[in-house]
Amino acid sequence: MGLLQTASRTIIGVDILFLLLLAFSFQYIEPGTSSYIVAQLTLVPILLTFVAGVIVLYTGWDPLG
Repeated sequence: MGLLQTASRTIIGVDILFLLLLAFSFQYIEPGTSSYIVAQLTLVPILLTFVAGVIVLYTGWDPLG
């Protein structure tokens, strides 16, 4: 397993942790507030890195090796 696959597994783990924390915080913020909008915008980079990590693991892409 290459360096990129190891990094992807770590990134996916961190993304899952962030998604759990964000799901927990959505229970306590009110829709329409600025905190709610920031929480929704936070989903974009988390989901993008999660999808990229899954694609790297699925395809086995390793540009360094």
